Amino acid sequence: MQLLEYFYDRNNEINNYQPRKFNISDRPKIFIYGSPASGKTSLVLDYLMNFDNEEVLYIDFQDPKFAFLDIMEEDVQSFVEAHEINYLVLDHYAHEYFEILPKVKQLIIISSTDYDYGEDFEKLNLPLLDYEEFFAFQKRGTEKQIFNQFLRQGTLPQLAIESSPKEQLFLNFLRSHFSPSEQKLLTVLAYFNGATVSTFQLYTHAKERYKISKDLIYKQIKSLEERNIISFIYDIENPKQKKLLFFDFALAKYLSFSQNFPKQFETMVALSLVKHNVPFNTFGLNSYITNEKNLILPAPFETEERFWKKAHHKFSIYKRQKITKVSIVTVASNFEFSIENIVFEALPFYEWVVINDEA
Repeated sequence: MQLLEYFYDRNNEINNYQPRKFNISDRPKIFIYGSPASGKTSLVLDYLMNFDNEEVLYIDFQDPKFAFLDIMEEDVQSFVEAHEINYLVLDHYAHEYFEILPKVKQLIIISSTDYDYGEDFEKLNLPLLDYEEFFAFQKRGTEKQIFNQFLRQGTLPQLAIESSPKEQLFLNFLRSHFSPSEQKLLTVLAYFNGATVSTFQLYTHAKERYKISKDLIYKQIKSLEERNIISFIYDIENPKQKKLLFFDFALAKYLSFSQNFPKQFETMVALSLVKHNVPFNTFGLNSYITNEKNLILPAPFETEERFWKKAHHKFSIYKRQKITKVSIVTVASNFEFSIENIVFEALPFYEWVVINDEA
């Protein structure tokens, strides 16, 4: 019981919390998951401040005391009943650690990986910041200034509120959440961010730079997918081709010289679609197509004259895919025209992403 007493007496107050656009409901069982540093713990600790400390038990399974101590579900259940605990949080919980989950008024499980606990649990997938949230976190600055800051700092919540150099914060993040071997692999993945690549190509590139087995790198890549660090987007015309998408465009740029501005901008657009739950595939090298046949084309410095020529050149391809609209996402350009029944509309990213959020 010593470990449970420690967690019960621990101060879990959180300061300077910036509210997200996600809320925790009053459902009896909730499962919250998402990539490391997406703010899952902060969201829950802020929620717990609505209740008396005496009725809350927060257990962090990453606490170093778990290295030499253990707890059984029977001990937790007895402790909950003895102290009249109503709200129990299992953070960094290893799935199936308990054979039977404790019974309380509200149970919240937090994890970096998805898991199916059945219909009894309400699930909340907490992503990193989208542009609207990042914008809301800023206390001053014009739209252009905040957009440039978003490009530099990325989508990790801590970077949106910290004044420390982002390089130091990125370094601390990597050391806190990844093993040395995983950190090396992340530099390889960042190099290929936005590129069409196979797992075998990733392995080949990695083994030329550091010592690693094929089995380990395949295992690590699968783990990073499960932890929402990377994802693979498949091409609509060639399903065997998959594009690697790194979970944060600014971190990818920190890890690799390959991430020039157009590549960074392209990733930023794709991640916005992911965070707004828009299903999509890749369409060629640098564009995306949604289930509604809306073509999303990142083109930061496109002009109307240049794109008019490109649109006519590729119009037969668009018709073959039954495209209904082409959205050109730019840095600052606005224009619109139609060819037959297809509308072509160019908007700056910060305008496009707001419309996308409302859709």
